[in-house]
Amino acid sequence: MRAEAANDVENGAGDDDGRAEKPKRPSQPPSQTLVRGLAVLRAVAHQPRGLTVAEIAARTGLHRTVVHRLAGTLASEGFLARTADGAYLPGGELHTLAGASRPTLAEFVQPLLQQLADRYGGTAILFFPEPDCVVAVATAVPQDSDYHLAYRKGSRQPLDRGAAPCAIRAGRAPAEDDTDAVREARRRGWVTSHGAVEPGAHAVAAPLAQDGDVLDACVMFVSHRQDRVDESTPEVVSAARAARAFLLGSQ
Repeated sequence: MRAEAANDVENGAGDDDGRAEKPKRPSQPPSQTLVRGLAVLRAVAHQPRGLTVAEIAARTGLHRTVVHRLAGTLASEGFLARTADGAYLPGGELHTLAGASRPTLAEFVQPLLQQLADRYGGTAILFFPEPDCVVAVATAVPQDSDYHLAYRKGSRQPLDRGAAPCAIRAGRAPAEDDTDAVREARRRGWVTSHGAVEPGAHAVAAPLAQDGDVLDACVMFVSHRQDRVDESTPEVVSAARAARAFLLGSQ
């Protein structure tokens, strides 16, 4: 019987096309670098106010040197953003990927932005901060207007001027280096600017966060007409509050 079995194998028995069945290769082990990188992303995503390298290391169990290398790579690819004091925040690419099975913040806010744009004849924007600028992640322009300021998705503005950076800073916990404008915006819940970025443009922005309880972001409305910006202010604040509630509900 053993000889017959051996002959069967040599002659290709047990394989429909006459070839001996090859043993299956074992599955490849998971990439440790990828697993560690995902752990870093997960840690930062769950702490939208930002984490230092030491804090990420404590949460993931990874060595600080490993965290520093991985976080730096993820920041260079836009999945994380680094603050001036070295903390890491969720970056624009991470926000884009987030919520594949549920609406993203940008998707939730888009109808609110469109309502603002149509009702007041200007441009409405959702801004996120990056280390050296603020970036528009969702925009809306009026559908029945011949003239308006246009901000495309991905547009960037400097961090040192304008309503959006001030509003985002006002949503964070108070800091010693806060300007008077930031303190006033934190007290009121909104901030205005005129000609700070675009000559002649009026803007109003409201932060999503309160004392840093959700991620850094703001809703802004901009127009060349001050009366429309003034009229839109309560609705800008309302849109920012709705977005904040959305984020709190998704945590």
